[in-house]
This record gives sequence, structure tokens and C-alpha cells, in this order.
Amino acid sequence: MGPLATSELFRKIIELTNASNDNDHLHIVIDNNTEIPDRTEYILGSGEDPRIEMIRSAVKLEMMGADYIAIPCNTAHYFYDDIKKYTKSQILHMIRETAIYLIKNRKNKEYFLMATRGTYESKIYENIFNEYGLSILEPDYSDKMAIMDWIYRVKSSKFDVTSLEFESLIDKYTKDRDMPVILGCTELPILAGHLGVKRDFIDPTEIIARKCVELANKY
Repeated sequence: MGPLATSELFRKIIELTNASNDNDHLHIVIDNNTEIPDRTEYILGSGEDPRIEMIRSAVKLEMMGADYIAIPCNTAHYFYDDIKKYTKSQILHMIRETAIYLIKNRKNKEYFLMATRGTYESKIYENIFNEYGLSILEPDYSDKMAIMDWIYRVKSSKFDVTSLEFESLIDKYTKDRDMPVILGCTELPILAGHLGVKRDFIDPTEIIARKCVELANKY
């Protein structure tokens, strides 16, 4: 869970909250645990297991009184079932919430997914979307590597990607097709915003932020 992506989720929750002063906002606890190993590296077989630190964070948040937990990382949801066993706090599932949102608000059945290699390889979007009668189109290997490179540039606060590069990759798969694009890594909406690219994007970070605000009214 990158610090920039974490702050982006926090910002979106704030902006989506109907508040007229500080006291109207939600009480939010953030555990910016930078000890969590890279999720994609582990899924691809070359990194440390991130579950211990992810579970540690979930337990810590529960002990601090969290009623529910949001994970600002799409790839991390590959470990969702392992994490939720260790906490009584409700853990929101970003990808499932995205599928539910699309069923309720969109007529499209197919979506182009931009994500990490870990997300592609684990099939977490494909498996959950299939449950809702939705399908995912993935880019080819070279474009997956390009997207991965962009994501890690954002993680290191480098935005040396052009809007032409970004949009050309999308057009390669969606031109002349009614196919919305899912920015399935929390760094990608940040990059798109920085580049000034405005399209019919599906932003799971915003969807989970809306869910956080919605749930706050139940507690």
C-alpha cells in the first residue's frame, strides 16, 4: 500500500463526505505500514510474503477501534481471505465493491483493465467479475510491462510519462468500442490526474471511498 495511494484514498473520503466543518468528517485511523513487502513480487514468485505485515496492520486497526477497514491496493485483495480471518473488523473488498457498483450503474459487460502484473496474474478481477456476469479485457504482455513501469514511477514520485503514451495504450484496446477503462491500481488515477487525461475511467479507489462514507452512517 503506497503512501501516495493511501493519502489519495483519504483525500477522496474527505471530499465525498458531506461536511460543513471539521467535526462533520469521519474519524479515520491510517496505518501507513511501509514494511509490507511488494504484493506483485510475491505473487510472481520473487518476493517476501506480505501477509504477516498486512495482518499486523489489520489487527492494529481493530485494536484502535476501527469498525471497518479499507485497503488502498487492488493487488492486495488477492490476500483478502487470509487477512479477514484475523480481525473482527469488517474489511471492505475493493474489487467486489467495484463489480457491484458497475452492475448498479453501468450497462457495459466488458471492461479494459489497467493494473499491476500481480493483479493480472492472480485473476482477482476476472474471477470476481465473472460472478456478476462481467468480463475483463487485459492488455498484451509488453503493455502490461509498460503499465507496471508507470505504476512504479508514480510510487517513486516520478511522473515522466506523457499523456500521449497513456492514451495511446488505451486506444489500442478500446478505440471504436464501448468499453470503459478500469484504473485497477491505486497509482493509476493519480497518474491520469497528473497527466490531465479525462476519460470514462472507473476508479476503484473512489468507489471504495464512497462505500466508506456510506458505511459511516450505519455506525
